[in-house]
Order: sequence, then C-alpha cells, then structure tokens
Amino acid sequence: MSKLPPVRRGLVALVGALLAGCAVWFLCQWVAYDLQERLGKQPVYEIINDEYSQIIDLPEEGLTQEIPLKAGQAFYGVRLKFSTHGQLYKSGMVMVDVYNEEGRQILQSAGNFLNIFDDTFTEFTTDNGYVAQQDETLTVHLYNEVEWDGPLGLWASEGAVEQMALYNGTTDGESMDATLAVQRVADYSGQWPGTLARQLAMPLAVAAFAAVLLAMLHLPLALMVAVVGLVLGYTFTQVTPALVAPDEYTHLAAAYELASSWSGQQTATVDGKLLVRTCDAPYFGTKTGEIGIFAYKSQALAKMQGHGSPNALTEVSEAEAGQGNANYWVQAAGIWLARLQGKNFYTMLWYGRMANLLVYLVLATAAVALAPAVLRGLFACVALLPMSLQLAGSLSPDAGVLGTVFLFVSLCMSLRQRRAARWQLVLLVVAGAAVAPAKAIYLPVVLLCLAIPARNLDPRKAPASPTVTLRGISCYPGRFVQLGVLLLAAVLWTAVNLSALVYAARDMNRMLLAAAALAGVVLLVVIGWLYSRVRNNPARLRWFKGGLAALVVCGAVGGVYLLSHMGGGLTPDQLLQFQPNGDSVWTFSFGYICRNLPATLKLLLRTLPEQAGLWLQGLLGTTLGEPIVYRIDVSWVLGVGLVLALLAAATPEQEQKPLLARRTCWGVAGILVCVVLAVLAAALNWTPINYQTLFGMQGRYLLPVLPLALLLWKNNRLVAMRRSAAHGAALSVALLTLLTQLQGFALYASWQPVS
Repeated sequence: MSKLPPVRRGLVALVGALLAGCAVWFLCQWVAYDLQERLGKQPVYEIINDEYSQIIDLPEEGLTQEIPLKAGQAFYGVRLKFSTHGQLYKSGMVMVDVYNEEGRQILQSAGNFLNIFDDTFTEFTTDNGYVAQQDETLTVHLYNEVEWDGPLGLWASEGAVEQMALYNGTTDGESMDATLAVQRVADYSGQWPGTLARQLAMPLAVAAFAAVLLAMLHLPLALMVAVVGLVLGYTFTQVTPALVAPDEYTHLAAAYELASSWSGQQTATVDGKLLVRTCDAPYFGTKTGEIGIFAYKSQALAKMQGHGSPNALTEVSEAEAGQGNANYWVQAAGIWLARLQGKNFYTMLWYGRMANLLVYLVLATAAVALAPAVLRGLFACVALLPMSLQLAGSLSPDAGVLGTVFLFVSLCMSLRQRRAARWQLVLLVVAGAAVAPAKAIYLPVVLLCLAIPARNLDPRKAPASPTVTLRGISCYPGRFVQLGVLLLAAVLWTAVNLSALVYAARDMNRMLLAAAALAGVVLLVVIGWLYSRVRNNPARLRWFKGGLAALVVCGAVGGVYLLSHMGGGLTPDQLLQFQPNGDSVWTFSFGYICRNLPATLKLLLRTLPEQAGLWLQGLLGTTLGEPIVYRIDVSWVLGVGLVLALLAAATPEQEQKPLLARRTCWGVAGILVCVVLAVLAAALNWTPINYQTLFGMQGRYLLPVLPLALLLWKNNRLVAMRRSAAHGAALSVALLTLLTQLQGFALYASWQPVS
C-alpha cells in the first residue's frame, strides 16, 4: 500500500472505506430485520376481566363492550377469547373498533379465520398507542365484516362486571348482563425493533468508513481516536439503555445534585433525599434501569416528547443525596445545560453522557498524540476498547479517570526520550495531581514519574550546569519536580480518601498506624540522605543496598506480625450477625484481613477460577452494562479478537531498541502489582466475611493500568514483528468495538427476565 503513488493510494483507501461502510450498513439492516422477526409485534397484556363461564355468539348487529381506562394508562388494543364451537372455519372476518370517551376512533383491527381459533385469546392491536389523560371508559365495538361458516362465539361472564357493561349492538342497545373475557394490550413492540436497529446503521457505517480510511492512509492515530471514538462513543450513548451503565443511577444522582448546587438551589431534604424536577422524579431510584425492547421503545418515545418541566426542584426522589464529589463536574455540566434548556429526562441524560464522552476523547486523543511514536498504536487500541467507550458514553466518572491516567502514562513515556518543555512540566504535575484523588486505587501510577530521567525534567531554559548544589549535596533539579509531583499527589490523595482509609482500618489501633506512617516517612528521608552520601562510592553503595534489602525483609516480616496482632478481633457472637438477606453485617477490613490471612487467601483462590473470565470480559468490554444485575455477554470470538489486536499493537518491531531498562521494567511491574493489590483490597472492603468469593470485583477497575501491562510486553525480546501493526491493530479494535455494540444492542433488546 505504501509503495503506491499517493493518488492511487488515496483512491484505494476511499474504495476500501466505502466498501466497509456499505458492509456495516447492510449488516445493520440484517440485524434490524432479524430483530423485527423475533421481537416485532409482541404485546404485553393486562387482565381486565378473567371471569368467564358462558359463550355468547356474535349477533348480526354486533356487540359493544365497555372497558375502563385510568389516567396515564396506555392502550394498544384488546385481547378477546373466541369460540368456534369446536369447528375449523374456512372463511369469515370480524372487525374490532375502539372509541374513546369523546367518540374518536383509536383502533380498528380485523381478524379472519387464519388467526382465530377455538377457545383461544386473540389480540387486536395498533402500533400507535393511546394514553388516557384522565380516567375514562373506552367502547369496543365487535361486528362481522364477512360472514363466518358457522356462529362465532365469545367467552363472557354470567353477570356484568362493574364498569364493564356489554350491550347488544351499540351503547343504546340492550344490556346483556355479562362481560366479555377481555385483556388490555398495555404495550406493543410493533415495528420498533427494526426501527431502532436501523437508526444505528448510519453512525456505525460512518465509523467503519472513517476507521478504514484513516488506517489505510496511515493518518495520525490521534485523529482516528478522535473521529472514530466520537462516532462509536455516540453510538454507545444510544445502545446502552438509560441507567444501565455500571452504577449509573448513583452517578446520575451525584451529577444532578452538583448541577443543582451550581444553580443555587436546595438539593436535598432534611433526611437526605435528593430533590428533583417534576419530570425527573419517576426515574430517580436506587436500582439499575430496565432493559429489553420495551425499555428501548419507552425511552425513544420519551425523547420525542420534547420539553420536560421547569427547573424548580419540587419533588422528593428515592435517590440519596451527598454521593458525589468534584469527579462529576463534566456530567453535571451537561445535565445543568439540559435543565437550563428545559429538556426532558432522557435528553438530559444524553447531554450528560455526551459531555463525559467529549472530555474523555480530549484526554485520550492527547495521550495518543503525546506518546512516543512506537507506543501510539498501543494507546489508541486501549482508548477504543468497548469498555473504554462504554464508560465514556455513560455518566461514569471512570471515563475521566481513564483519560487522565492514559495521559499521565503517555507523558511519562514521552519525557523519557526528550527534555520536557515547561508546559509539559505543568501538565505532568497537573495530571499527577488529578490521578491521585480521582480514584484511590490508582495512586501507585504516580510513581511512574520516577522512570523519567531527572535531566529531562529540568525547568531551567539554559542551565550552566546539569545539577544544582545545596549544602554540599548536588542533584538534578528534575528530582525536585518528581518530588513535587509525588508530594502533591500524596497530599491530595490523603485529603480525599482519608475517611475511607480510616473506615477500612476501623478495627485497628489508628494511633499506632499513624505513628508507623510518620516513622516510614522519616525513614524514607533518611534513606534518601544516605543514598546521596554513598552513591559515588561503589563499596559503600553495595553495603547500603545490602542493608536496605535486609531492612525491607525485616520490615515486611515485622509489619505482618504487628498488623496480625493489632486490635481486637470479632467475637463469635459478632461473627454470627447477619443481614436479613443472609449476608454478614461485617465486611473484610484491613484488621480482619491481617488477622485472618489464610481465610483471605482461600477466598482469593476460590475467586480466581470462578471470576477470572468475567474480569477479562470486563476489562475488554465484551460484557455490557452492569454485570452484577444483567449478564449481557457478546460472543467470545470478539473478545479473542480484541486480545489479539492488543497484543499486535504491543508487539515490538524487529531491530527496535528496548524502551525500558531492566530496573525500570521491575518498577513498572511493581506499580501494576500495587494497583492489583489495591483493587483486591477495595473489593474485600465491601465483601461480607461469610462470602466464599469476592463480591463486586470487576475487570474494568484494571483498565487504566492496561497500557502499563502492554508496555512490558512491548519491551520483550522474544517476539517481534517485521513492521508496525499499529494502524491495523487500531482498525481491528474499532471494528470489533462496532460489532460489540451491534450484538450488544440485539442482546439488550431481546433480553427477557428469568421466570
């Protein structure tokens, strides 16, 4: 491809992109057709009268049945139980007309001998439902349009049901002192499965076209992330049903409350319940949203209704207030803008999702653009993973965390190869400061700044000497930059997470822990001072390293012993306390873990074979939504393809020099281990002690450090490629993400609750 003349190369790329776009468009049409065949024209019934013991033959003048309808109820048709008196008729057609209280016809449907059977309910439906604005009585008129071979009967009760009179002919006719066996069609899928699936055809075709064109022309990968990520992220905002993304109902409440505070409004009641607009109140709760074709349909209809209600907070919701922090400012900005414009709930939700997506793409695109050339494919692939874009296309603050960590890691890798400009130093400090408080478990990532050579972090423009001397000790100014990044991150992390840390150590001697932490800080300062004294003396340096290793071993052994004997354990009576659902009222704490290391290890060993596959799916995004509530798993083939694409992007080229020295590789591996341990500790902190496996552990928690794991693979010398596979790998990930969305939509739409 690269050997072709530029014009021919461009034409080939354009043709390939057009073919890819057309293929995806036709694939979407097939999905629409298949969903319509499987899910189309499905009714949802509500029994109105289930008392029937006689058969009334349909007279020549017909029958008129009254049906009550309450305000707000939807009417898509009726379902009646017919009788053919044991015969199989060959001809005949019955008509069912329904009128509202004003006399307007809201349904006209016909049933012929092909779909009416003996002693069987038959529905008569309309695609356009009728919603009662107030309590009213509907009138159902049945009559024969084409005479039947024999009498056509309907099952009815003996004696009229209240408010459901049956008349001979019209409402002016004679009352028959009976009520037909009737059910209301409360919802109807109609043509919605195909319609909603076809709405995905254009954006997904555009995504395929853009991805193939950019990859074949070998244009910058940052551009691919920005363009393709925007289209696929937008599609995720449509594919993921409302409040179905991971913990989205909690994120909504937090962002909504922050948006309300920006408007100077009272956000909560005295008892801590969130105040919301009138149009939003029905949607705020403490559970994951609904899925299925009817959930998709109701959301689409609600979006089409236009405006919501005034921005006054007049309703008390079920959601709890006080669940958020500054991590929600992006989502809150979208929600605030939608409320300012008077948008309804689903449009407001979409505004918040799109704001989250745009900020994520800015961070992810910057990460790809700033990364060294050999690592851009790696970052592009991770940024376009289904899980990355699913989180970005929701209200999850994890999207901002992902983008920030990606940017910080990319910047650190970039500054290993060249001297930092002043704006890059500022960005390094800001990104490191943002990583630390964003989510407690990612604090170890900040240590990656130590992998940058100190000489590359010198803030001076034209230094006379690479080092500065202070009280006889010379060091690089870049060390002060690294120290500043670490100190700022530590201070912010402590300020944000201190309460959670105290809770996790609730059954330990906190004063002793604080003293140990202070002693550790002093010890680090002393070690640093000693190192500065002996680093130029090889003999003393060897003694220093040996002593440091012995200190680490003794500290680890002594620390484990002290922690395992610190504080009081739970009494047998306390261990036997359970919640009404059978879960223990006690969860794993730091103290309990240290005092029960064998039990903790057993729990982790049981968890690994049971949940490891699900963790991988959660890391890639091949399980959609909130897997604790709904298991929406796409084909394992897509997961295998994503893994292979990531490995291809991270495989080094022949003759490529190692990116990291051996010591740096061990440091990166140490950061990964620390993050994994932090994730496990966090999961243990909400796992009841009577559980046999971890509760709530998800693979997406490891997604921010996936680039570090792939970086270690990039540094291997065992497997290499002849040339870069960066663009091909990024294209593969984009197309596999597209297919994940398409299959995920079909799975969401066809989901049925387990009876």
